[in-house]
This record gives sequence, structure tokens and C-alpha cells, in this order.
Amino acid sequence: ILCAIHPHLSDMSYTNPILALEKQKQLLGLEYEAEREAFRVQTEARGIGRIMKRGDAWWPVVAGKMFYNSLNQCCLSLSRSTELDIEHNFEFSRPVTFFTLSSSPASAAGAKPKYLNVTATVSYAEEKQMVVALRSEGYAALLQQAEGLGVQLSFDETSYRCMLDALNRVIEGRGTRLSHLRDVCYTDIPLEHYTFGDIRLPWLNASQEHAVNEVLRAKDVAIVHGPPGTGKTTTLVEAVVECLQRENQVLVCAQSNMAVDWISEKL
Repeated sequence: ILCAIHPHLSDMSYTNPILALEKQKQLLGLEYEAEREAFRVQTEARGIGRIMKRGDAWWPVVAGKMFYNSLNQCCLSLSRSTELDIEHNFEFSRPVTFFTLSSSPASAAGAKPKYLNVTATVSYAEEKQMVVALRSEGYAALLQQAEGLGVQLSFDETSYRCMLDALNRVIEGRGTRLSHLRDVCYTDIPLEHYTFGDIRLPWLNASQEHAVNEVLRAKDVAIVHGPPGTGKTTTLVEAVVECLQRENQVLVCAQSNMAVDWISEKL
């Protein structure tokens, strides 16, 4: 049976929503560390020579001038003079990490790099030169002094930074709509509803029609639940259409691009 529910979520209640979200941050941190370690292991197994051939690394590079750009970011110029025939994959905003590699053996194909605890983002990159944005002048000095320096595309932390930023904003919310929704999801605060009558949607079955009406009456949150094949997507699309009769826009999110594409096609 397809239904829309406004649960009190009593089985998810916490005495302190902040502590629950802090725990979520800890778990997210563990996931981040695990993915970063998996990326490191995969990188080492592949070998720096192969990574260079893929255009994902430059070695050797010369760390040049340090300067501050118009955004007051500490920037460092890097240049290379070898492997110019290989088209690189360094692009604006992509994360990079740095390593050192001994000049012996002459080829980096079988050598094992030593990674530095320095990360940066690409400001711009050309055939022979790249500019990266660093966190501090200290990192720039470290790279300028490093021998056998190389730069490599790194594990992309963007999604994790976005998730942590979102969690922090929810945790720090005080007296806002965001903090209210946080408390609704983690405590037994009663959910609020509008009280208008049902809208008739004869092209839906009774359960689907009821679900759409429950979504429209929800002031805080509504959950539409049903086994596969019961028409949840059809119900969601109809709910979006009805919301657009009352709101200027609706944001639709899903766990995959394909799911969003399917909803868009149905709309």
C-alpha cells in the first residue's frame, strides 16, 4: 500500500539533536579517511610512471614564485620541461597533492614517490605551467625547498567539504527554519499540517491521491513509502506538479542522476 505519513519518528528521538549530528560528523570523517586511504593505495599500486602517462601527474616540476591573487589566496607557480607531449588533466579547482622522487633512477616508471602532507587546488594550468592555491605561505616554502618535486591529481574532497559544511550549518542553527527542521527530524516535536480538503486526482489510485494530498498539507516533512511497483515516482511527479501550482520552484534531489532524469522526463 502506498501511503504518505507524518511520523513523530519516536524511534529516532534523541535527547540532544546536536550530539546526534556531531556523531554523524564523526562517521563522515571515518568514511572520508577510508576513501582517501583507498585512493592512496590504488595510486601506489598503479605507479607514478603510469600516472604520468595518463596525464595525472607532472614530474619533475620547479616551484617558482609565491604570490597572492585577487581573492587573497596564497598561490605558487609550478613549471615542467619534460613529458610535454602528454596531454594533462589538470583543470581549474581540481585538488592536487605533492610528492618527491629521487632523480635516480632516471625514469620514474618503477620508482616509489614520497608524498608530502600538502594539498592545493589548481588555479589555472597550461602546457608547461600551473598555478596552485595553497593554504599558507609555509606550504609554499616547503615546496620551494623540496628536491625532486612532483604534483599529482588528488582525491577529490569537494563532496565531503560540502557535506561537512551542511552539517555544521545545521548544528549551528539557532531560532531559524533550519534549526526547526533539525529538531523535527531528531525529536518528538509535533508536525504541523494545513487543513484544506482533499484535491481530487482521478487519474491516480486512492493511495496515490491520498499521498499527494498529505504532501501538499505538510508544513515540515512528509514521507511517501511503498514497495516497488506501487507508483511512488508517479505520485512524486504529481506532487511536484501540484506544488508548482502554489510555489515558484521545487528542488528535486535523488541518489543518482538517472533518477533525477527519470523524474524530469515524467514531468
